[in-house]
Amino acid sequence: MTKTEVKKIKTLKVIELLENKYNAVHFDNDAGSYFTFSIGKFEGSLMRNDFYVSFWESIKLGAGFTDEEYETHFEAVRLEDEINGEIQLMLKNLKF
Repeated sequence: MTKTEVKKIKTLKVIELLENKYNAVHFDNDAGSYFTFSIGKFEGSLMRNDFYVSFWESIKLGAGFTDEEYETHFEAVRLEDEINGEIQLMLKNLKF
């Protein structure tokens, strides 16, 4: 199996995980180096090179935001960490 074939399989498996376990929708291959998608109220990106997920809502907040905005940020960070852990575990256990 070539590196390209392995990368395609990994990409499909990660997207399947996001869709099936986290109900991710609206996958778009924006710039070629990442996908954008949505999970509930969160907008995210999936990097193609390392399969890292990040959400816009997880960007660090300074002072002056509302309690609701801080709570949204906390939820996004928690979900981002959970998803990235799941992805790394799944990739580690893939057999080729």
